[in-house]
Amino acid sequence: MANEKKRILQLFYILTQQDDYIRSYELAEKVSVTERTIKNDIAELEAFAKASGADLIAKKGKGYVLKVFDEEKFSPVKIQLAIHFSAIGGTPRAQNDRTNDILRRIIVEKRYLTIEDIADELYLTKSSIREELKEVNFLLNKFNLRLKKRSEEGPMVIGSEFDRRMLMLCIFENHYHEAVNLYKNTDSLSFFDREDEERYEIRHIFLKALRESDCHILDGNTQRLSRYLLLMASRYQAGCPIHLSRKQQDYIRRFREYRVAEEVILKCGQFSGFDVNEDEILAFALLLVFWADIPLDCKLADNYFELAEEAQKLNAAFCKSVKKDYNVDLTQIPNEEQILCSGLIPLLVQKDFNASFHSVKSLHSEDSRIQDCPLASKLAHNLARLFETQYHCKLSLYNLITFAGHLNTLLLMIPYPFKPIRAIVSNGGGYISSGILKQMIQTRFGSCFACLDVYELYEMRKLPVEDYDWAILSYPYYSYKYDWPCLMVNSIPTQSQMNDIYNQVILSGVQLQSALDHLRLGVFTIYRDFEYESMDSFIQLISYKMGKDAESVEKIYADLHYTKKTCVANKVCILFVKRQWVSKGFFEIYQLNQERIFDEQPILHIVVISADFDSSLEAVRFVNDLLISFFRDNENLWMLIENHRVTGLTEIVRASLKALPISLG
Repeated sequence: MANEKKRILQLFYILTQQDDYIRSYELAEKVSVTERTIKNDIAELEAFAKASGADLIAKKGKGYVLKVFDEEKFSPVKIQLAIHFSAIGGTPRAQNDRTNDILRRIIVEKRYLTIEDIADELYLTKSSIREELKEVNFLLNKFNLRLKKRSEEGPMVIGSEFDRRMLMLCIFENHYHEAVNLYKNTDSLSFFDREDEERYEIRHIFLKALRESDCHILDGNTQRLSRYLLLMASRYQAGCPIHLSRKQQDYIRRFREYRVAEEVILKCGQFSGFDVNEDEILAFALLLVFWADIPLDCKLADNYFELAEEAQKLNAAFCKSVKKDYNVDLTQIPNEEQILCSGLIPLLVQKDFNASFHSVKSLHSEDSRIQDCPLASKLAHNLARLFETQYHCKLSLYNLITFAGHLNTLLLMIPYPFKPIRAIVSNGGGYISSGILKQMIQTRFGSCFACLDVYELYEMRKLPVEDYDWAILSYPYYSYKYDWPCLMVNSIPTQSQMNDIYNQVILSGVQLQSALDHLRLGVFTIYRDFEYESMDSFIQLISYKMGKDAESVEKIYADLHYTKKTCVANKVCILFVKRQWVSKGFFEIYQLNQERIFDEQPILHIVVISADFDSSLEAVRFVNDLLISFFRDNENLWMLIENHRVTGLTEIVRASLKALPISLG
């Protein structure tokens, strides 16, 4: 990029940081040119501003200021320029995006670039480029790519076209897909360019073909696959096709996803760039398998051949390791093999193509997904270890959390013991209206009640208190003077009141105390205003404090470090210590005296727990629900800290089972 162009970008960046007018001589000082040069740049600066959603306002005696007229267009330009021109000691996000900027530039370069070339083109210092190269090389390696040496022939980045595209797609999403292409035709963003109308129609064609097929894709990946279609067409047009071996071609053609890929590419043929060869169709089909969402009724052996058998063997090894480490047998849960093997098959296909990291949507954060399955994420690390020992490859965080989602589905299928409710129904309108109220409740929740008996309010005096659990009445509160817990509803209950019947009356029949007792959490300790120093020092503290011997201390320390990426969400850190390494079960809450950082994530509370599930599936479900509630709502931790009661755990878990305010019919 020419120096003049870089200066226009820098001037625009300076103006985006100003709320008030800035004079031309001040601009000249900031970019080390003369005031005359600045005045010569104004026409081009004005044009760039307008194209970026802002007017450049000039006022005699005051200088220049930007007035934004299109925030949607202006905001991504401002963000990207901030990444380019902010100080090197900026935020982690800015530094990560700077890495992506370098990757965006070099991933498509066909000639060798020096550090000076890259620094000059991206308007970064040579020292900042050198600082980022370690991360650049790390990410290239994850996608089976590397930087070429001066003595080698070929493009700047060495590796297959398929791997290159996967990294380009990852950069595009991870960097922010609204990113403005400041360097036209010089970086990877240009390969995603397409008129809006065509882009929407291509996505529509893809989704229609998917809906009409028996293939399913995780929702979060449909947008990614639509973007890949744009990338595929432009890279193929640019003379950069994918090449697959005969063995790879035969492997992919067997999958039903191949037929879907054929149809999509055929129907997209009306747009430029889609007259592609067979390998391109096969590569797109492969991505459909990578990100498949296999349903419960799918016959795995018929659709995934020997992969189904491999998944069954891997699943058996996984369940065996979980039983050994956590004393719980997942195979006792209905549909366990189908649910877990459906999650394993896409991972095995990725493994066969050395593409375990090609599913990465964000290389730096999966916080929103982690908070949905903290215990399942912990168990999923056993699968990560199996991949490392059996296949000598690592699971990406994205794949680990995706499999944890399958595990979480499995854990949520574990039922709690339920004692049907014995209830009295009384409506102020008399027996007939009480009977109608009873019928409405039975229609919605019939199987949840052992009995639902109708009485007048005054008749309830003759009934033994121990014969009923609840009273459901349409009377005012002041008229009720009995010992049963009572829920007041209208003669014809509102939707909210019907939800209350479920949340308050029916859920009281869920038996949770036995699960809590089974866990034998002998120690429940709260540390207020805890002075936290660092992640490593805290893990070291827990290891020495809880380990029953020197070997256990080392194993706790190593395990907590290994699983740290799935420990934090919503400013809560949860550390689960395997029971065989401690002398007795414990449950501790550390309330920090101020917000701190754990593995680059902010935290206010740390929960440390160790429990022996002792073959109890109910105890596993209890801990799973409890930890999810901690991640989703910090108030639960505040309540425990204030009340300091282990029994409060059952209240938290029961509340986590409440129905959403939607129809329960």
